[in-house]
Amino acid sequence: MERPYKPRILVLITNPFAMINVIHSGLIGELGKRWHISILSNLLTESDIVHFNHHFCLNMELLKTPVPALSWFEKRVRSSQVLLFGHFFNLATFRIKLFERHRAVQWVFHTIRGSYLIRLFTGWLLLQTRGWLIRHTTRPDEYQALLRHNFRAVLSTSPLDLRENKIINSLKSCGIKCISMLISWDNLTSKGIINTNFDMVLVWNELMAAEYNRFYQMFGDIGCVCVTGVPRFDIYFKKMPFNAILTRLSGIDPDKRVILFATGAVKHHSCQNYIIDDLLEYGKEKRDILILVRCHPGDDPDRYRQYSCSKKLVFYQPFNMKSPVPPVDFLETLQLQLEACYVCVQVASTMFLDAAACNKPVISIAYDAHPGTPYISSVRRFYDYSHHFPLHKLLEGHIAYNKAELFVKLDEALKCPHTTGNSWETAKPIIHHCAPDSTHLTTQYIQVCLDR
Repeated sequence: MERPYKPRILVLITNPFAMINVIHSGLIGELGKRWHISILSNLLTESDIVHFNHHFCLNMELLKTPVPALSWFEKRVRSSQVLLFGHFFNLATFRIKLFERHRAVQWVFHTIRGSYLIRLFTGWLLLQTRGWLIRHTTRPDEYQALLRHNFRAVLSTSPLDLRENKIINSLKSCGIKCISMLISWDNLTSKGIINTNFDMVLVWNELMAAEYNRFYQMFGDIGCVCVTGVPRFDIYFKKMPFNAILTRLSGIDPDKRVILFATGAVKHHSCQNYIIDDLLEYGKEKRDILILVRCHPGDDPDRYRQYSCSKKLVFYQPFNMKSPVPPVDFLETLQLQLEACYVCVQVASTMFLDAAACNKPVISIAYDAHPGTPYISSVRRFYDYSHHFPLHKLLEGHIAYNKAELFVKLDEALKCPHTTGNSWETAKPIIHHCAPDSTHLTTQYIQVCLDR
């Protein structure tokens, strides 16, 4: 029997975390019930698509059209635009990142920050560079192969990537609906300007919606902004019995109290061994303590070889960025590890939100290996990034500013097995939902956009 025709949607995937947000989360599965899904990616291969289709019961197809490259000049314009954006909106994230650059750059940035006329000129340049990049990257003739598919819409999963903007701008000029999906809560304040006028922008929460409106109203047509929650967090609201969790986790003794330490990106925090040392010191006289170290995808497990003989440590590497396709069980394993732990220790990362969604106590490390480390190279600076501002007061109770504070907070978290704390309430403004609604709501909004 002939299958009923389904309208086509194109999904762009150029980032492994975007892949998790749309494939592993179940969103592609929801979209696939209504539309035929085509994937354009520089990361996925045909065998990856076959594997994902089989595991998640999907029917995606991978297109052969390559993701466009960026010229040297486009990269330079984009980099300059990022600095203009940070200056014009006076964003803390950019001020802090400039501390890490040459002092002359810091001096120039801080000198011109207070000038009203220079700020006006910066805003004008921001408008000009965005307008030029949109015009320059609108080349429908180069995407005739895509146009032949008659897509109803194209979904950009990394809308701050100029490569995706190139495709979006070209297809939008031909009348195709274009939808943006933000990967994370820090993207709007840390990665510059989106060089596309989307028909619809999907964000995690009301805070991000307000940020988007603040940053993009100066450009005029900013599209419809919709709050969906976090698609990949839906799995955290589908609870599993604790005994079932332990049977599926290898290396975890059910008689142990588990401390989960999630390492951060090495490019931000190059040495995190001191945190493992402190956790080992804490658990030295406590026989029932087990420390599960979940390595960041950009982390190298070889950095922790010195701990290979420790019976209190278990290391886990979810995937390696050198082969940037997350395994099919990425979210399942993360959920199991979070459910099994008594407390999650992390360093200014999104793991705070993951743990909070599971309502697990979270301890955020805000001290360095060496006391007196200057602010410009201290882990403390990460908690002053712009996206942390809305949570500053709420986060304060979760932050450890020295080893003694870490030990006190660990004592509190480990008193009673698997007790619920106030982590969920703290992160609620960011997570938005308290039920597995995000993938369904995202699908509904995309339908609304196509019906207009």
